[in-house]
Amino acid sequence: MLQDFIDSLFQGPLLGLMLFQIAIVWPLSRILRRAGFSPLWALFSLVPLGHVVPIGVMAHSRWPVLPARQARKVKARRTA
Repeated sequence: MLQDFIDSLFQGPLLGLMLFQIAIVWPLSRILRRAGFSPLWALFSLVPLGHVVPIGVMAHSRWPVLPARQARKVKARRTA
């Protein structure tokens, strides 16, 4: 029974789908980790259209890795 499952795994599209999901989750988790977020956000990409959630979180939040912005210095204006 187990041998039949293993044989059908390599003959059907299931193996390709699993490899494709790993190819998406692993790099996304590395990107999230380097940006300072939890790599577990990458698991949302296993759900159809779930990759939109981590991208939205990254786009609309402060990145912990980036330094804080400094205020711009006001330049003196010339008066006539």
